[in-house]
Amino acid sequence: MAAVYALAFAALYLDYLRRAGTWFADLPLSLAALPFTLIMRALNGGSYAFGGDMTGAVIAAGLFGSAIAYLVGLIVEAVVRAITRIIHRA
Repeated sequence: MAAVYALAFAALYLDYLRRAGTWFADLPLSLAALPFTLIMRALNGGSYAFGGDMTGAVIAAGLFGSAIAYLVGLIVEAVVRAITRIIHRA
């Protein structure tokens, strides 16, 4: 799941670079980075800006989202394995 998120995030960033300077050029990228933005807002006391032209923030958001996707994939895999073990025991 982390690799899929990272590829999608990279594709959205490349799309932003292609459309930079146009109206809402970074909207899809900002939506993909929403978990990162919300966490940063909470940590900064309610104020945090994110845009496609902020290279450091884009890289951090991509890594943060990939880490969350990895953890979600890990949890889903553990649940599926547990269910499979229960089914095979019965």
